[in-house]
Amino acid sequence: MRLLAALGLLCFLAGGSLASAQVSVSARMNRDGADYLLYERVDMIVTVTNTSESDIVLDNDGTHPWLSFMVLKHNTLPVRPERQAFFKPLTLKQGQTQTLRINLTPLFSFREEGPYTAQAVVSLPGANDLVSQEVPFTVMRGKQIWTQQRPVAGSDRVYSLLRFSPKPDTTELYLRVEDPADNVVLANTGLGQIEAFIDPQVFFDPQGNIHVLHLISMSTYLYTRADADGKIKHQGVFKTFQEVPPRLRQMDDGNVYVAGGLEETPDMARESLLAGQTGGQSRAPEPAPSTISSAPPDASTTISLPGQVPVAPGAPPTVGAQAATH
Repeated sequence: MRLLAALGLLCFLAGGSLASAQVSVSARMNRDGADYLLYERVDMIVTVTNTSESDIVLDNDGTHPWLSFMVLKHNTLPVRPERQAFFKPLTLKQGQTQTLRINLTPLFSFREEGPYTAQAVVSLPGANDLVSQEVPFTVMRGKQIWTQQRPVAGSDRVYSLLRFSPKPDTTELYLRVEDPADNVVLANTGLGQIEAFIDPQVFFDPQGNIHVLHLISMSTYLYTRADADGKIKHQGVFKTFQEVPPRLRQMDDGNVYVAGGLEETPDMARESLLAGQTGGQSRAPEPAPSTISSAPPDASTTISLPGQVPVAPGAPPTVGAQAATH
């Protein structure tokens, strides 16, 4: 009987090892250096390869997802999962490799700055779980350079601008929108590179849109207009012209325009700077308001759950996030 039991255990272990050997999993962060601003989306790139001689279907098993993650803080303390995500089934043909971009921010409680490690876990029916290598990353608070509280939809929202350096040689400007009453971060949106030690101009218009003008390089400024939720609506680049730099100005009715400077004209249809502020016939004083180009479609991205997005290895990251805070 003991011999039969031992043989059965060996067969089970051998079967599990064989099944595990049919799939390989690896992971990396989407950003070189892997430094992220607090509440920013933290994307892990997971690569799964079918090394078997037949097709494999990775699917959720009841209440257990086929793909999950383990996150540690300081490489020792488990981070409490915020929620469980069930991903769509993934079919891998013989020898096929699939690369997925997974946003970890809404799945875990990244509420403190410091070093973290993450691992991807792939569960195979009737086999042992496959665990990727540990991938290190760091969460940082950034430096707040401006903040203002405003009433929106019956609650007081907090708008902030932060400097953050994801790379040693660059500093980025981020717009964060929070609703403390609901304990929610509505947006944590990257607005582009900013020159150090030069603070941006900020105005709100009557519709609750936020207008930001900041220096991105010598004599070059980036204008951004975002709605009350922090979603970017327009962006445009302005140059100093005849030694007159662009500046944000506010009219008597509250509408905002760019005075001075010269906009770099993009080869695309553009909307007026005043579009979307009010329905009136406001006119800016001379010089007339410049027009601005639409922001790129990926300038602001909200987090959706559950979610998985096939990407090519090395695909550029998407900035901007929305996450519940606790």
